Amino acid sequence: MTKTLPDQIADLLLALIYIGDIAAHEKLPPERQLAQLLDVDRTSLRMALRMLGRMNAIQVVQGSGIRIADIQQDMGLDFLDNLYRIPELNLGGHLLLSGLDLFNRAVPTAIRMAIEQVGLPQQTGVSEHVKGLFSGLAAGENHRQLAQREVALIDTILIATQNPVLRAAAVSSRSIRIQVTHTLYGMIDVSDHYRSMVTLLRRTRTEQADIGRVIMDYQAYIDALTQPLRTYFMKIPAEPSLRASPLHNGHNIVSLKARLANGS
Repeated sequence: MTKTLPDQIADLLLALIYIGDIAAHEKLPPERQLAQLLDVDRTSLRMALRMLGRMNAIQVVQGSGIRIADIQQDMGLDFLDNLYRIPELNLGGHLLLSGLDLFNRAVPTAIRMAIEQVGLPQQTGVSEHVKGLFSGLAAGENHRQLAQREVALIDTILIATQNPVLRAAAVSSRSIRIQVTHTLYGMIDVSDHYRSMVTLLRRTRTEQADIGRVIMDYQAYIDALTQPLRTYFMKIPAEPSLRASPLHNGHNIVSLKARLANGS
């Protein structure tokens, strides 16, 4: 789906902030000048800036214009979620490894919370999603479609925790997890993975199950499963880069600094 002009402008500015082309606390050019530099209309630019404000990527300082936030301190899941939606952006191995480490720890913890809250046997939707995994596999769905099914299964479990913060985090990180899972599927036997994952989940259904042991085994399984992905992330450049402009207006702007220096 083609992105709107405000979305494209927001994507470009987000990417430039993330790669460090626009530094933390740096002041953006005045609105009129920035619109001229990007060759966009001011209405679309304002809409894009409002999007960045909602993500805490920029800060409006009364009497001082718009300054870039410190993403190391202010970056939230919404910011990350939008970064993953910019296909022209190479996120860099450092961020990808950090995300992998977080999700590998967070998902088993969330499963334990869900079991303690309602118990997976009573959790409506889990069985349906499990059936969907295997039916999608049998139907020959592609890796992205299958990744969406697995993430939907995990989200059903996360929702069961009844923890509003965790549930909100699940929504904000959904596209990130789909992309990472999609990449992983190209490195593993997906059918074997489904069988192993479902076997571990089924172990929680018995009254005698040692939930702590099950979660430890699940953690060990996830760590081993994602090792090829970890190796891959370690081989790609650690720092992010922008290979093309997310703003598709014929100028291929990949640096605001260069644009300012050229006086374009």
